[in-house]
Amino acid sequence: MRFLLDTCVVSDFSRGEPGTLDRIKSTPPVDIAVSAVTEMEIVHGLRLNAGLSRRLKPVIEAFLGSVHVLPYDRSAALASARVRAALRRRGQPIGAYDVLIAGTALAEDLVLVTSNLNEFGRIEALRLDNWRRQ
Repeated sequence: MRFLLDTCVVSDFSRGEPGTLDRIKSTPPVDIAVSAVTEMEIVHGLRLNAGLSRRLKPVIEAFLGSVHVLPYDRSAALASARVRAALRRRGQPIGAYDVLIAGTALAEDLVLVTSNLNEFGRIEALRLDNWRRQ
């Protein structure tokens, strides 16, 4: 695995965003992972919108079935705690789910793919990439 996709990237994929689609198609599935936290966020969003769910659920299920879904484990929890404390000391906290996803990327030594560079960019040790076409 090389890349951990943030929730916004999975959403971009499901909406057919060109840059994201190109990168996902050109990256071997064995190099792509998502956090169980991202899976929760996606499923939660689908459960809130029945029409969207009918249209996107098969696409999302096929996608999640083709990549690694990483559990949120103890090493991710410890990495998340370090990040959260550091950001709070600097007065620059990020969203609760984002810190869990960042902790997973750090614990697994993966590049976090996201278009949310504003928040994730506050985490010094986190390697980032943006696949959204600018």
